[in-house]
Amino acid sequence: MAYTNSSMVVYTKLSPNHSGQRTHGIDRITPHCVVGQCSVETLGSIFEPTSRQASSNYGIGADGRVGMYVEEKNRSWCSSSNANDQRAVTIECASDTTEPYAFRDVVYQTLIKLCVDICKRNGKKKLLWLGDKDTTLAYTPKADEMVLTVHRWFANKSCPGNWMYARMGDLASKVTAELGGAAQEPAQVTGTQATALVGLSEADVIKKVGSLFTSDMKKSGVFASVSLAQFILESGYGKSELAQNANNLFGMKKSLSGNNWYGSTWDGQSVYTKNTQEDDGTGKLYTITADFRKYPCIEDSIADHSAYLLGAMNGNKLRYDGLKGCNDYKMAIQIIKDGGYATSTTYVSSLCSIIEKWNLTQYDAVPSDGEDKPASACTAAMVIAVAVEQIDYKEKRSNSQLDDKSANAGSGNYTKYARDFDQKYPKWYNGKKNGFAWCDMFVDWCFLTAFGYEKALSLLCQPERSAGAGCTYSLRYFKNKGQFHTKDPQPGDQIFFGTSLDNSTHTGIVESVDKKQVQTIEGNTSDQVARRTYSLTNSRILGYGRPAYDAAGAVAPVTPATSVAPQTPDVPFLVKISIRDLNIRKGPGTNYSRTGSYTGIGVFTIVDVQSGQGSDTGWGKLKSGAGWISLDYCTRI
Repeated sequence: MAYTNSSMVVYTKLSPNHSGQRTHGIDRITPHCVVGQCSVETLGSIFEPTSRQASSNYGIGADGRVGMYVEEKNRSWCSSSNANDQRAVTIECASDTTEPYAFRDVVYQTLIKLCVDICKRNGKKKLLWLGDKDTTLAYTPKADEMVLTVHRWFANKSCPGNWMYARMGDLASKVTAELGGAAQEPAQVTGTQATALVGLSEADVIKKVGSLFTSDMKKSGVFASVSLAQFILESGYGKSELAQNANNLFGMKKSLSGNNWYGSTWDGQSVYTKNTQEDDGTGKLYTITADFRKYPCIEDSIADHSAYLLGAMNGNKLRYDGLKGCNDYKMAIQIIKDGGYATSTTYVSSLCSIIEKWNLTQYDAVPSDGEDKPASACTAAMVIAVAVEQIDYKEKRSNSQLDDKSANAGSGNYTKYARDFDQKYPKWYNGKKNGFAWCDMFVDWCFLTAFGYEKALSLLCQPERSAGAGCTYSLRYFKNKGQFHTKDPQPGDQIFFGTSLDNSTHTGIVESVDKKQVQTIEGNTSDQVARRTYSLTNSRILGYGRPAYDAAGAVAPVTPATSVAPQTPDVPFLVKISIRDLNIRKGPGTNYSRTGSYTGIGVFTIVDVQSGQGSDTGWGKLKSGAGWISLDYCTRI
């Protein structure tokens, strides 16, 4: 048959990592989670080197744009299964960096449209989700049918993550509806349903769900005994109206603390409306009507509850400050109560009584880094994804509006990064840091956000209560561990600038590298977070601290390779030219004619950057209006 490619593609960077033309017609689609909120350009750079041994047909970036890396006619290397990828169109989707690896709504909506497009061009009228590996692999699709498969069936990975896995049936039904095909039989439900608890005794309910809370504690650190007791108290052993109809075990309302905490598993839309009673603080009850969150399974409810307890804010402070790292369940319950979680005056005593009655501490487990996490739990892509999200954050003139990217901009050295260390993680440094230079704090914050407290310290080679948020100290920590390099940077490295190894004055995170330049994401550069690009021979670069990221067994599309596609830097910026005869052209590429003039030696201002023929780094437009020059021969200053 004649294969075609999607017209939705806005960026193409074809990878050499494929097996050539398929040996089977297309009758499957396999969505994947990237494990990072990255762009289609970053995905292209990941799949570019042959050493990567990974690729996908398409990718959906965090902004919903579609990239193509392997044409549909060819078999990509994506799902750890030759048999699957010979017949599947594989799609990498930008996602959160931790389980359940949630997609942004724009990504999910684009995935639906892309699947519709793929089905139409391949003559399919139905997209099926059969919900089970053995059933699916044994099924022979009819001529007008396309079947969904998942990576986790072929490898010991979470991919596409629990968020997407719980929505595979929804994806199939929405795509089939768009295609005008007959509705699929109800998809097999994935995850544990609260309806399965009906008819069980109280003791059997605890036995059935106890391991789910233990697993969550290993990931989040929230006491399983406390969450279990809350589940029992608030959902009547999972048999309440809200639990049975919405898999909501904790009375989580639609709107909570601004809905701005990290790691939420709720899809942001599904709700269940019901009457509920509230305590006015004196023990007197009154009734209100409220919207509550609805989840596809109780695992999502448990995960969202823990994410809320750890990340919900009350103004500029964590609502349940002190819960993370708390090693006493009674103290944890009091912290939760004091944070305003419940209005009942007997809440603390009630939970403690339930824990003691059922000996729920037997389900508590010490959180273990890497346990119950995919092999990709520690990759360069994760910290780069966090840094990318911070681009355009402006330094504040005073200690207010710290969470707003652009408000209160100024040069006072006040940032949310220092605020978080001062308030949430006071043991990280040797004192409070807000109001001080913050480039090194920005790097530390990105690692802390991506990997958590202990892992971030380990990756950065830092001791707790380190000497301070200073570039020279951070450089020494890497050097003392033998992890400091003076050449050959890699994405995810911490880059250091200065005059000597004993005087580092600035730092950032390496985002990408090509043959001549290194691109970084830096804090405290022109009072903001921004991308910067430097020649590899720039004399200010002292070297690179290299964190010991996980390598073996990592999910294919996570770790960026050392060769990354050029990306447009912030403009304007200055470049130094050290040759006399650099041609000026009428447009961005050698396919444009020369103006007949040369730049000469000097410093010039670039006001625009475009990719074009004849330059690996890109073409820069001169502020004077004289024309365009190749940035391959320039050093940014």
